Amino acid sequence: MRIRSVLSLAASAAAVMALATPSQAADNGSYFIQDARTGACLLTNEGFVGGQLGACGNDSVWQVRNLPNGSAQLASGREESRCLALSPVKIFPPPVFLSPCGSSPDQWTIVGPDEDGAPVALRLTQIPSAGTLTARGGDRATLAGDGAPEWTFTRVG
Repeated sequence: MRIRSVLSLAASAAAVMALATPSQAADNGSYFIQDARTGACLLTNEGFVGGQLGACGNDSVWQVRNLPNGSAQLASGREESRCLALSPVKIFPPPVFLSPCGSSPDQWTIVGPDEDGAPVALRLTQIPSAGTLTARGGDRATLAGDGAPEWTFTRVG
């Protein structure tokens, strides 16, 4: 009897984990990541305080790379060895920047429906308490969001 209870509990836990796994809101490939309110694109610029928003074009193409753990890396379309990550600059709200992939927290959980054009939230998988990526502060994306879906992924090419 006790073995059945343990097996039942294990099956229930596996079912809950399957439901809690983030959806793959974007397939691997090239995308514009756009502010759902304004349509401005997240730019792939350099510097310790990145995350600038601007017109969609060559400087705003991101490569989505889905990882086995359900998260994704957002690599610069210009330099695929650099990913959107938490900046080491200690200011509030926490800024993002381009960092060599894997050297800073750069794995993102994409939270939202698996539908083309539907807004999603972006949260750092390694530091979920940092907040979600938001552009509500102006012309720069930071980690000060409250979990609201604020970004759309538009396939390029």
